[in-house]
Amino acid sequence: MMRPVILLLSTIALSTNAFFLPSARRVSTFIPEHISTASPTTTKLQMGLDLVDPSYNLAIGAFSVGLTGGFLEDLRDKNGEKLLTAKPFGALALLFTLFAGFLAFQTTTLRFGFDDDSFSLVKSNGSSMGENVVVGGENKWAYSSFQNYDFLPSSNFPILVYFREDQTPVGNREEVPIVVDNLDGQVHFFPAISNVKQLEEGFAKHGCSHIE
Repeated sequence: MMRPVILLLSTIALSTNAFFLPSARRVSTFIPEHISTASPTTTKLQMGLDLVDPSYNLAIGAFSVGLTGGFLEDLRDKNGEKLLTAKPFGALALLFTLFAGFLAFQTTTLRFGFDDDSFSLVKSNGSSMGENVVVGGENKWAYSSFQNYDFLPSSNFPILVYFREDQTPVGNREEVPIVVDNLDGQVHFFPAISNVKQLEEGFAKHGCSHIE
């Protein structure tokens, strides 16, 4: 029961640093001229970039936690006084309500996409995110570089999406606080703000390595 809560708190920490996605390389900026008719599973852009649909489930879940904290903060004893737990629950309510708004903003403005050879993080219209705030360069990773990917705590209840790639130069790699496997390469986590079923199908379709 505690694991989803721990993962959600980890998501808060990771999300404050641009999804904690160190970039792998510099590539040319892609700005599509227009968006074609959406397919049943993804939004397909003119130049072959399939955008994964957004999912507000995580934002709604965070808001629900905040709402529950607000309710618990107002509990009172028989004398009408607030309980000693009022301040912690009040802080929880504020934290998760703000986090829900932050997630909703990211869900609205960011997309993950699949093209012929790479997985990428882009703006909602498919254009480049620009320089990565951690190590520079664009957020784009070749499928051939994938060592593993997963959904935490599970694909049925996703809070974090994980993947590891060996494209990032060793000198640019950074340690992360959650260990999923002991493979070589740079670890990436991002909140599950996209349709996880589409992500899973995209990873499988493009042959990204996955350890069961």
